Amino acid sequence: MTVPPPKDLSETAPSSTLSNVELSVDGAIKTARIINPIKDERSLKPSVADLTVSEPVTADKISEKLEIYGGAIVKNFLSHEITDKIWSDISPHFKKRTWNGDFFPQQTTRVTSIVTKSKTVCEEYMCHPLYMEVAARFVGKKNTFIIGQDLTTAYSEPQHNSSTTLSIGPGATNQPFHRDDIIHHNIRKYREKYEYGYETAIACCLAHNKTTKANGATRFIPGSHLWDHQRIPQEDEVVYAEMEKGDAFFMLASCFHGGSANTTKDEYRNQSFLFMTQGHLRPEENIFIETPMEYFETLSVQALKSIGLAASQPYCGWFRDLEDPLHVVKPETLTGDDQFENTFKIVE
Repeated sequence: MTVPPPKDLSETAPSSTLSNVELSVDGAIKTARIINPIKDERSLKPSVADLTVSEPVTADKISEKLEIYGGAIVKNFLSHEITDKIWSDISPHFKKRTWNGDFFPQQTTRVTSIVTKSKTVCEEYMCHPLYMEVAARFVGKKNTFIIGQDLTTAYSEPQHNSSTTLSIGPGATNQPFHRDDIIHHNIRKYREKYEYGYETAIACCLAHNKTTKANGATRFIPGSHLWDHQRIPQEDEVVYAEMEKGDAFFMLASCFHGGSANTTKDEYRNQSFLFMTQGHLRPEENIFIETPMEYFETLSVQALKSIGLAASQPYCGWFRDLEDPLHVVKPETLTGDDQFENTFKIVE
């Protein structure tokens, strides 16, 4: 048997976008032109007050803002005490790193995988009841499946996608506009109004100090979650997510956004970003390799589910012989009626 030489398998993969793009190279300059762009001139210009959820804050109110704008601000999402506790847990992990790209300015420092560095992040932030309910609406998945002669219903709850604390220092420049759902190759279609079921991730951003346009507040483009995949964002469409300490900015990953320039002399914009994704998708950040089992054992059952250390129904993310890894970390969760528990019985 003759084995053919290796080839670039990417050339065999289908594309949902490249068929509408013309690529060209002129010397060192590479350009791309959209062949048949969709005409869409919708531009929303809400104020920060328009984005802010009124009291009493509910998941319904947050969801309504997200449907319309793709973003929502919640005042006093976490108390100053909890916000400061998260900062004290995370800040010792800041290290000066050299970033050779242009996606993050040199003046931006960051700590990644903060769910593994602070139990407070897990229990008080990630598992906040409002965030859990909103995330369930946008990235939770519930479906029915035929298995043999039975109709089985399964719910895949949201899981941790990535968690980072960012500090933007004086002199930082604008971050390029981007959508965070590009990691899941999520292809956005032009829509007149929001439709549930197509979102792959949702973010919650916690302000550790006063966040302003001057010190680097997130540049967010309201309504861009309804745009076609290939519409290009412009600076004049921006709203700055300005917040006070303890406030939170909810944002769909399908929205264009980016950190903004810090034009101050001595202020830092300190914020913690926590993304949740669908339970059956690969998370952006791999938090399991470096995290000792002992840390996971200290977390609550809900935190373990949200962090992604539990099987997603019906059978995604199992361990060994179709065991739910949650039962390995927390044996007391074995109930006798779990679909994984009775699949295999190990005979001694």
